[in-house]
Amino acid sequence: MFKLLKNLFTLFFCTFCPFSLWAQKSEKDSLELLLKTELSDITRINTLNRLAFLYRNNDIKKAFSFANQAKELSEKNNYENGLAESLGYLGLLYYREGKHDLAVENHLKSLRLYEKLNNKRFIAFRYNDLANVYVEQEFYDKARAYFNLSLAIKNEIGDEDGILTTMKNIANLYLHQKNYSKALEISLRILPRAEKNHDEKIIADLLSFIAECYLHLDSLEKSSIYYQKAYQLRLKNNDLYTIPRLLNGIGRIEYKKGNFAQAEEIYLRSIEIAKKNNIKVAIKRAYEYLADLYEQKQDFRRAFRCEKLANAYKDSLYNQKSNDRIGVLQSIFDDEKRQAEAERERKVQETQIRLRDITIFASSIVAVLLALLVIVLWQNNLEKTAKNKLLFNQKQAIELQNRNITASILYAKRIQEAILPPEEILLKAFKNALVWYQPKDIVGGDFYWFYEIENTNSNLDGEKIVAVADCTGHGVPGGFMSMIGNDLLDTIIIQKAIYDPAQILWQLNCSLNEVLNKEFNQNMDGMEIAICRINTQKRIITYAGSMINLYLFENQKLTEYQADKFYLGGRNAEWNIEVVFHNQTIALQSPESIFYLITDGFQDQLGGEKYKKFSNKRLKHLLTNIHNLPFDEQKKRFISAFQEWKGKYSQTDDILVMGIQV
Repeated sequence: MFKLLKNLFTLFFCTFCPFSLWAQKSEKDSLELLLKTELSDITRINTLNRLAFLYRNNDIKKAFSFANQAKELSEKNNYENGLAESLGYLGLLYYREGKHDLAVENHLKSLRLYEKLNNKRFIAFRYNDLANVYVEQEFYDKARAYFNLSLAIKNEIGDEDGILTTMKNIANLYLHQKNYSKALEISLRILPRAEKNHDEKIIADLLSFIAECYLHLDSLEKSSIYYQKAYQLRLKNNDLYTIPRLLNGIGRIEYKKGNFAQAEEIYLRSIEIAKKNNIKVAIKRAYEYLADLYEQKQDFRRAFRCEKLANAYKDSLYNQKSNDRIGVLQSIFDDEKRQAEAERERKVQETQIRLRDITIFASSIVAVLLALLVIVLWQNNLEKTAKNKLLFNQKQAIELQNRNITASILYAKRIQEAILPPEEILLKAFKNALVWYQPKDIVGGDFYWFYEIENTNSNLDGEKIVAVADCTGHGVPGGFMSMIGNDLLDTIIIQKAIYDPAQILWQLNCSLNEVLNKEFNQNMDGMEIAICRINTQKRIITYAGSMINLYLFENQKLTEYQADKFYLGGRNAEWNIEVVFHNQTIALQSPESIFYLITDGFQDQLGGEKYKKFSNKRLKHLLTNIHNLPFDEQKKRFISAFQEWKGKYSQTDDILVMGIQV
């Protein structure tokens, strides 16, 4: 097959490609020459946008340059159509570079402009582009929602080509979700419509999706046929952005057939093209496939090198996804600030309206003639009606803002819940376990973390690490800190393989100071955290804590292990305080040992008859009374004790309770 592909490559570049590429090159050359002449700003903007479109598949750097020039000139001339188009191209180019936060930002700006211009066709385009970004971010529900919005508009305006594009992208969504049968069904169903329209871009995409589905379904001959067809079209149109993905699939076929030499050559060609265009996903996949190939050939040195390169690209993509998630929370936080500003402005307007009413009323009393009084009252009534209408409209706008902000925060809650390990993992790892998480607001600053060490080079392989943390604040700011804390624990423990609890705390303190720029500002953001490494075979707990104590029950006796009194991320260095964390090794004696990690939101809850804190003393009394109960009943008792103490008062802080039986 590879020999055939090489022949096809030569054939197409000698026959079809010269005409297709000549046509595109001729248009590009003509437009670039046109830019060197005197043009009106509007004509120059349209020319720059057209060049960005023509270069989008084979020279991303040039496409970026033309799109940015069009954007700057459109802003200078207040040309909204040109600005919306250039922002759309920038969103597409950032998406292809894997910079998803910038892609979303530019697509949303373009979308708002097209909504203002009431251009339904391009509104549908932006919905489709946003959905593609969310597919790459693996936010599949949000992607599906945007695809449906795009389809609804395209059906309304009768945009058949646009409908085909969105249906094709929905097939790609199912391909990412590994629902190959559904992706194959959609692709085969709409392929004849694309062929009827002679849309070679969509045809090539569908052929590659069909080939990829058959590859994963192990129908290698069918996959090979469709890959050949897709490859021919890609070469014909010089589509360098998508060729590496095709080559990876073709190489995989040769690998499955046992043709290792051909597969290796194809993968290396894919990497060469992808690196020229910075297509990280294709590069990562090619190195993964090469690692598999070299391992089969027992060339372990090369296999290790390729695996290492694949992981490096994977880490790059993973870090980008982390930035995207933090970007989502940042947008929510910005929306809250804008909503608060709008609320303040509304109150000022209400005050001004009330003062105006008083002035008009006082002026009417001064009037002597009844006719003038009637006129003044009539005018006053008209003004009040207009003001009431204005207030009603403002009220509706604010309510809409509140709904949008609440929806964004609920979406952030789903992101936060997604990073927390399910309680079932703890139940599988230990004899028994419970987790009660009760944020003060929709999202919170408390979080918990779990990892089972998988490191055959370490004598700690198989031991479990749990952490319970309380970050500064609650709500959206607390959610920010919990996302940062979770990512830092992943880096320190999983990536850097630091398993000693005290060393983890020290490294986490340093990382927080670095991430939060403590060297350059005076903020007090940080966290309290307890970390336990548990050897379930030898029944040994190694515990280190920052402000969060460990409560242990053995043989009906409660022991409280005190945490170090250092706050992570605090201004310890500025105050000349040496931060030192200590491990406490606990050898369990009872076969029914239970320990608890609890953030201070429980003890600090204000309530009771005298509106006091629940206190550590009451907490230990509660633990003594319930620790022998089944874990489901213990969780109910925690909740009922908290609700009874809180009573009519509001919740003071986020609450997190973790109990584990070793």
